Amino acid sequence: MFKPKLNIALFFGGRSAEHEVSLLSARSIYQAFNQEKYNIFPVAISKKGFFSTLEESKKILMGDEKKVPEIKRDNILPQEVLQFLEKKVDIVFPVLHGPYGEDGKIQGFLDTLNIKYIGCDLTSSAVGMDKAVMKQIFSFYNIPQSEFEILKKDEYNKLKTADLFADFAESLGLPFFIKPANMGSSIGISRVGNLTSFENALNQAFKYDKKIILESSIKGREVESAVLGTGNNIKVSTAGEIISTHDFYDYQAKYEDQSTELIIPADISSASQEKIKELSLKAFKAVGAEGISRLDFFVNEEQDQILVNEINTMPGFTKFSMYPLLFKESGITYTELLDDLVELALKRKS
Repeated sequence: MFKPKLNIALFFGGRSAEHEVSLLSARSIYQAFNQEKYNIFPVAISKKGFFSTLEESKKILMGDEKKVPEIKRDNILPQEVLQFLEKKVDIVFPVLHGPYGEDGKIQGFLDTLNIKYIGCDLTSSAVGMDKAVMKQIFSFYNIPQSEFEILKKDEYNKLKTADLFADFAESLGLPFFIKPANMGSSIGISRVGNLTSFENALNQAFKYDKKIILESSIKGREVESAVLGTGNNIKVSTAGEIISTHDFYDYQAKYEDQSTELIIPADISSASQEKIKELSLKAFKAVGAEGISRLDFFVNEEQDQILVNEINTMPGFTKFSMYPLLFKESGITYTELLDDLVELALKRKS
């Protein structure tokens, strides 16, 4: 029996500082989708938030950005793309990392158009993106994590920087880390060891967000797990370890430094593997996640300590990213993983 192909719109790019990471993920996904099952339509979003036409989007995805004229149109969403979404698209895969994509905004837009999409819904996306809210929810559910503080830009008085530093150094210890509440790919994160680095870290983090997180430094190995599913049918991958030559797993270590190693499975005890799976599932459900997420941990087996660092509701999705590699170790290929995500999106109730 003939089965028509599904039309999938692949959203990528976007306004966040993770624009380039999104482009890398989208290229890998586009190449890996089963072309016998799906018609894939790239839809690029510029750094200013403008949607490109379908023709422009294909060129951008293929690396021909220079052939695409600068977007100078009145409407953020071209009529062609709107009609395409409303009449021809079965599912959208919003491969958008960071604000304006991973934070629930695009999910709410698609909900308004009554279009099915892959990944977490509006609420869980927003919670997963806002690390302050995420950490407060983790605290409510007694999910182990590092000590943290929250600071809003309108509460920050530069005249009292020294006092603030003294307070945070006392509550969190030295060194501690500062990161934007709503950002991913380790963008805007700094290590703080003294007053000068504290001032620099605040300035850096506040470039990306009006709310920041301050976290105590944890001595532990950086381990990640991948989660796939919804409801009572959720799979958690084996855990993998990241070994970086940097002070922490920053943007350069993730995407530019060839010396960074991904060890799958992680060289940890079976008890630690089970504990990570248990905490992954607990954290996934705590924020109401659906479909896809990656969990990041700090593991110190000598101290019998496993702490959840954060949940990523739209993790990096290149062929060399942790999320697909973790499931590959679990016996699910990249293409099969995409098939599973499509099936989950089709089954989601509006």
